[in-house]
This record gives sequence, structure tokens and C-alpha cells, in this order.
Amino acid sequence: MAAILEIRNVDKRFGAVHALKDVSLSIEEGETLALVGENGAGKSTLVKVLTGVYQKDKGDIFFMGQKKEIRSASESKSLGIAQVYQQAELIPELTVAENIFLGDSSVHKNGFLDWKELFKKAGELFEKYNLDISPYEKVKNLNVARRQLVAIAKVLLQKPKLMVLDEPTAVLSDNEVKILFNIIETLKSEHVTIIYISHRLEEIFTICSRAAVMRDGELITVLENRNLTKADLIMHMLGKKLEAMFPEKDASCSDKVIMELKDVSTAKITGVSLKLMKGEILGITGLVGSGRTELARAIYGLDRIKSGEIWIEGKRVKLRDVIDATKRGIFLVPEDRKGEGLVLIRPISENITLSNLKTITKRFFCSRKIEKTLVERLKHDLNIKAESMNRLVLSLSGGNQQKVVVAKAITARPHILIFDEPTQGIDVGAKFEIYSLLCKLKKEGHSIIVISSEIEEVQGLCSRIVVMRHGKIAGEIRENLEDTESILNLMYRSEAV
Repeated sequence: MAAILEIRNVDKRFGAVHALKDVSLSIEEGETLALVGENGAGKSTLVKVLTGVYQKDKGDIFFMGQKKEIRSASESKSLGIAQVYQQAELIPELTVAENIFLGDSSVHKNGFLDWKELFKKAGELFEKYNLDISPYEKVKNLNVARRQLVAIAKVLLQKPKLMVLDEPTAVLSDNEVKILFNIIETLKSEHVTIIYISHRLEEIFTICSRAAVMRDGELITVLENRNLTKADLIMHMLGKKLEAMFPEKDASCSDKVIMELKDVSTAKITGVSLKLMKGEILGITGLVGSGRTELARAIYGLDRIKSGEIWIEGKRVKLRDVIDATKRGIFLVPEDRKGEGLVLIRPISENITLSNLKTITKRFFCSRKIEKTLVERLKHDLNIKAESMNRLVLSLSGGNQQKVVVAKAITARPHILIFDEPTQGIDVGAKFEIYSLLCKLKKEGHSIIVISSEIEEVQGLCSRIVVMRHGKIAGEIRENLEDTESILNLMYRSEAV
């Protein structure tokens, strides 16, 4: 089959940073190609050149056999190139249908918006792709996963010839991933070409025919998905073998209870009781919407507790807001890093130290020298890829943004750390770095809760696993944590207790 896209010797610099180095790649029409690499490898830059967000410095792009200069997003869209971003970019106050047809003239009649046609077409689009979402629902009422599906539907409306999916399953449950994969199969049958970016390597083996590997701005190789192993793919991505996905686990912890929840209920969770021991990493898993994030929000004072008690170090406490929680030594790394974890228009250094300004204060003034020492150490420990810590956070890749959120949490120096999806959108090498850091914090006496939709993650890190379902605790696993079937049974079929 003929190539729909040819990239020839494309180069891109940002000042001293050489983001793309003489990249050449050919993609066939109707192919689903994986684009993989570490955070900062150049994947996002390459895609942004294709979608008109950035302009290449040199090189050529051929689309459907013709040389093209893609100078803007509108030019890219007119060619039939579309992208679904890692985090859905929607307007919360508008309905689902309004978001999908925003800027689309096909639902206008005689110069006026035809509301009936708008909702009808949105319903037909959802029906075609088996999306169980009401067109009349406001986006602000949807969870993160359903917002992502709406963002995908918005792009599908454009009927693109080439579609870029950037970490599309990062916030999706297993059932929603199946829906997405069914959509991809439908698109394949319609000869739509897909560039698929994901750090969940098992997905690549399932849906992609080839994998293009990038490292340090270069295209290292393109691998056929025939007898390709996970170890081989990781070796090409990192330039070395990764001996283990997780550091050696230390399941030991103190007998001291650092925090206890007794029959805690909010608008989203019911009767949750659990204990967190000093120096423990406790795992919480469950499907999207199971109540795991809502539990974290309750502990951190973001959601009002309607009934029940929280005890910290043997004392009953009232956590009415985030200030109360931080005073008690609790810090949350949220799932939505852009919306809740970072100030995107401020420098990396300021984001890291914002959680605890006392650490850089000297005689009532912020010391830039102390700040620089602190942030440079965390940059080294977490391998944050940025030529300067004075760069704005919004300029970083998604994975490096996540590392900044983790650095911010460490700076807060809490006794209890809650990580909600700590490695979402992060490559395998960076995951190991964060896992190692969590183990180091545990050894230093910190108590940690890891909330994750990746069962392998809580199995590899945690000494106990709590499974949530329908806003309640479905069960707790203390032994045989490797028994994935038991966890899945609790997630899907077991009645909550």
C-alpha cells in the first residue's frame, strides 16, 4: 500500500535544544504505527510539526504524495490530519454535543445554529462508535475517562485521513479501552492511518503493525511487530537493558498506625475503613469511577466528609480543607496534573517549591540560591529533562510535567504521601526512577498510598492492596499479591463489603 505520509530529514531546534535530528519516516495508508520513546525523546515535537503547532527548521513533509508546508493547525486539519491529546481539551460548562461541534458549520441553518440537528448528529456519532454518553450532559459532570472519549469523538467527527492518538488510554478503564480498540478497528477498516503514542507497551503489541522508536530527538529504528518482545522494545527505547520493572520490594513496616479511616462517607464513597502503617506503601486499585480518587480527595480535604472519622497518629482530626490536611502532614499528587497539580505558566523551579516556601526562605525572603540547590538536586534525582529549571512547565513533555509534580510533593516534606496515578503517561525508564524514589521515601519513614489503575504497579510496589468498587472497599489482599485473578474478581464481580 502507498505511503500516506513521508517525513524526510526533518530538523527542529528550540534555542540550544536540538529536539528533532534529521528524522525520516514513512507511514503507509491505513497503518497503525506506534511512536515510542522516553519522555523528551522527541515524539511530541514530531507530532506538533505534523499538526502545525511547530514549524520545522528544515526537511520535507509529503502527505498523500504531495509536498506540504504545514504552517498552522488549521492547515493540518484541512489536509485531514487530526490529534487527540493526552488530556482532553474541552469546555466544562458546555454540553458534550456543543463541545463536539464547536467551530463546525455543518449544524448551522440559514446562519443560525440548529440545536435539534446538533444533538441529533452527536447522538448518531456516539451510536456509530458505541459510546454510551448523553449528548445533553455537561462536560463538567463527566469523569476524566469519559471526557477523553468525548475528545476522541470530536476528532472522529472530522473524518481524518491521519489520526494521532497521544496516550489515549491513560485515564481509561479496561472496558473503555476495549471501546477505543473497537473504534480503532473500525477506523482501520475505513483505511484511516493512525499514529499511536503510548507508554503502555502491551497495547502496542495488540493494535500496531510497526513501532517507530525515538531517542534524544532521533529516530533510532522502526520495528516490525513480528516476534517482537517487550524487552527488545525497551532496550531500543532506553539504549540499554532494563533488568527489572520494579526495585526490590521491602514489605516491612512499623506496627504503628499512622492514619486510620473509620466508616468514612462522602457524596461519592460509602463506609470506607482502612489503616495506613508508618513506613508502608499501601496500594489502592479499582476501575475508573470505583471511588479510589474520591477517597484521596476526602483524605486531602477536597471533598466534604459527611460521616465517619479520620485518625492520625492516634488522634481524631477534622480535615475540612487542604490547609487542614497539609498541617497534619498529608500531601496529594493528583491524577489531573495540568488542572490540579501545576501552574503551567510559571517556571519549573517555582512549581517545585510552591508546596513549601519555608524550605527556600531566609530572613523572610525567598533565597534563589537555596531554591536552585533544592530544585537541581530533585532534577538530578528524578531525571527531569529540561535545559533550565527556569523554563515554563507548559513547555515540558507530559512525563516530565509529572516528574515536576512528584518533586513538588517531596518538597512539601509530608508524613503521608498520596499518589493518584503517579506514573500516568510516563515511559518505562522514568517509571523505574519514580518507583525507586517511592521506595527510598518509604525507607526514610514516609507512609505512602499509591492509587493506580495498573494492577502490575500496585503488585510490584505495595505491601497490601485495597480494591475499591462502587465507592466501597470490595476487599483487601495481604498475601499472594501476584494473584491478579483475585484482584480482578474483586474489581468486577465481588460484592463490596
